[in-house]
Amino acid sequence: MSDKGKDKEPQIGDADLLDITHDEVRARALRKSLQRLADSQSGNGALQEMAREVLAGRVGLREALRVSAYSEALGERVAQAREEYERQSPEEREQQRAAAVRYLKAQREEIEREREERQGGHEQRSDRPGTARHSGRDWRL
Repeated sequence: MSDKGKDKEPQIGDADLLDITHDEVRARALRKSLQRLADSQSGNGALQEMAREVLAGRVGLREALRVSAYSEALGERVAQAREEYERQSPEEREQQRAAAVRYLKAQREEIEREREERQGGHEQRSDRPGTARHSGRDWRL
């Protein structure tokens, strides 16, 4: 059995993060980032634990950030990322910005495809166009 299959517990969905992001695309990106963090072997156990707790729905992200061990670990990681960003050339920064735009576009397209697939399962399936299978028109007492 693969590692992804064992200890699999229910996880929050994108909608559970909308109160923070106010945007379904950014909510999707945030959930995926938390998933990568939870699955990472980066050695930052506090952030990995925080991500797992949030994804499992045991604690909200805002509440997790009030836990000192989590907020300190996140603060350290943000400071490290800022230092890395400041060392980048303007060209590297632009490449990162463009990659982020492409990533968010891909997330939007993925959400739209999923929405279309869900709606496709509920589309009308009749020989007569414009007539749903269970329209109720032929129903009588």
